[in-house]
Order: sequence, then structure tokens, then C-alpha cells
Amino acid sequence: MDTAEGQRPAHIERPHLRRVLPQPVTNGEQKGLALRDPLMLASQTMVIPIGMAQALQHFNGEWTIGEISTNLKAPPEAVEQLVAKLDELGLLWGPTAERLESELRERLCIDGALPLRQSRTLGEDAGACTNVLHGWMEQCEDPEVEFEVAGLFSPRMDYEPVKAVYAGTYHTVTGAEIERVVVLGNNQFGFGEGCIGTRLGVQSPMGRLDADSDFIDALVAQLGDTFLRDELDHVADFGIEMQVPWIQHCLGSPRIIPVLIPDPLTQASSDEPLIETADFVDAARAVIAESPGRTLVIGTGDLSHIGPQFGEPRAIDEQRRFEAERTDRELLAAFAKGEADSFTSAVKWNANANRWSGVGVMACLLDIVRPTSVDLIDYHQHALDDQGAAMVASAGLALSV
Repeated sequence: MDTAEGQRPAHIERPHLRRVLPQPVTNGEQKGLALRDPLMLASQTMVIPIGMAQALQHFNGEWTIGEISTNLKAPPEAVEQLVAKLDELGLLWGPTAERLESELRERLCIDGALPLRQSRTLGEDAGACTNVLHGWMEQCEDPEVEFEVAGLFSPRMDYEPVKAVYAGTYHTVTGAEIERVVVLGNNQFGFGEGCIGTRLGVQSPMGRLDADSDFIDALVAQLGDTFLRDELDHVADFGIEMQVPWIQHCLGSPRIIPVLIPDPLTQASSDEPLIETADFVDAARAVIAESPGRTLVIGTGDLSHIGPQFGEPRAIDEQRRFEAERTDRELLAAFAKGEADSFTSAVKWNANANRWSGVGVMACLLDIVRPTSVDLIDYHQHALDDQGAAMVASAGLALSV
């Protein structure tokens, strides 16, 4: 429907920016922001002058182009040009984004798998990837857990900084006869809410893990089609894909069930039906019990995110690193007790002050596996820069049957 002015479509007249991931970029002396689309609907990435970042806050669907122009003291033509470019790349809610989403769905349906992204850093082909992982596994001592592993918690960070955590975690299941893997990821960048599944497989340089269609059909039979409604959110996630080369290297080619899990500390903002984590847990446990062969459940996430980059007031020093590790280990001890509710309560106690990104995944992992034992395989803190602006902690855990 056109606006009262009769000049522009409504989604242009009152532009509403979709979720984007602003990333600083530099071209000579010029600094800008790349507006990265988590779904990568368009082949281009839009870059705006860094001074325009605040202007985008007006693009919330409430202000007209004229009002935005007045608020920013900018010519209406300049605002309209910016809006037109955002719309062209599918960065505004509206018909263009809907068309690009539809085209993406069609491509994924034809391919049968999610696009290859972060895991490509291990190498462009299976041979290169295998050599890298083999070297890392050789450098890492086998933790030799004393139980049959039913679940793993693994990092979702870039491989190189935490390769020892990845390697130690997957050492615990190397060579095991696993029929399928349920891999739980964080829906950090997607648009849907609740637990979200997909019928798509997942790729790495070592090839594709096909989705376990029978298992997913059984989940949908219990949960309904809502479980798959927002499956495009899996395109925005990278934690699940990061596990796939390790799964292939250590376990061969089990079938995969990728599922995105919500953060229990965040309230749903939509009135649309969603799949609650408790309902997914009940369905997953029932289908696992009915499925032949062995199922491994893998959760992905990271622990403390500290430093000014994450909103803290001062640069990271040794005391702050010590405090972060103390908090991490206290919460890991709560996790090791094996009870999801008490673990979640422990995180809520300080409102997740250190910004763990895997709380929902970890609680769901505990609820599905219900372990009698949990082993901490490794813990690592990784500084993202040399100025104390950011640090992320990671851990690997193995859960018994």
C-alpha cells in the first residue's frame, strides 16, 4: 500500500532495517561500516561511512523519510538514495527481502545442504582439511575419559586459537560407531524464536553430512511444521558447521540433525507459535530411544566474552582475566552436576554478566543426555587483540550416558 503522499511504497516511506552485523572496514584513511547480512541474501555487502551508523537507528519502521531527513538534518534525496540501496540489497523488511529469501530457499532446496562458509578456513579440499586436523589431533593428548560418551560441548570459535580444545574434545569419541549426531547451535543472528530445525545437510571441505530424514520426520510428527518454519536461520549460524569437519575426521559420515536453541535468558518477542526447548527435549529423547544405533548429541558455544568490545568500561588486565576464569569455572562446576535447571539458575544469578553464548545449548544438552558424569576436557581464554579490548573463553566437555 502506498503512503499518504502516494509517492513511495510503504516499506520505503517508513524504512525498517533488518538485522545486520556492522563490521568496521578501512580503505586507506577512510573508515566505514560494512552492513553484513547474516543470511547473505544479496551478493554484495553495503558499506556506509562510519558517521552514518547513528542514522540507521532511525530506520525502525516508525519514521518516514521526511522525518528522518529532518531529524538528521540531511537532504531528503540523500536519505531516499540510502533507503533505495538498502532495499535493493534486501536489508529492509519488505517485498525485496521476501523475494530474495524465496530465491535463497529455492537454491538451498536444490543443493540439499547449507552453504559452505567458516569451515573453509581448514583448507579448500578434503586432503588439506584432513592434514590440518590430523596434525592438531597428534599434538593433543587423548584425555582418555572412562565412560561411553553420549554428549559433547565444543567451542564455536575460529579453529586456530582453540584448536587444542576442539582436538581434546573430539578425541573422546574418535573411532566410535555413531549412527547420527544431533548438533545444537545458538540462534545468535537469526530472526526466528524457539527451537528451529532444518532438513538440510551441512557441508565442510571434507564433503557433506546428510540430514537424518527419518529422525527429523519423527521430530516434526511430534512438534509440527513450526519446527522447520524458520530454517533459514541456520544459514546465519556457524557453530554447527564448525563441528562438521571434526565429526567427519573422527567419526566418518554419520547423519546429522542440526537444531538451533534459544537463549533461556531472553524473552520471546513475537506472538507467533514457537517450539519451546522443553518440548524439543521431550521429542528428541523419544526419537533417540526409538532410533536404531547410537546417537551423539553435540552442543556448541563459548563462555565469557569480556572487554570494552563487549561493553565493559576498561581494558582487560590480569585481574579481569582471573575474575572471568573464576566465574567460568564456577558455572562449569554447576554444569558438571548434570542438572539443567540448576545450571540455568546459576547463570541467571548474576544475569549472565560475562555474556556466555551457549547457555540455552548447554541446558538443552544436559536435558537430552541427562548424564551421570561430566568431564571438563579443556579450558582456554583467547584474547582477540593486543590492547585488551576483547577476550573470549572456550571449553570442551564430555558427557556420559
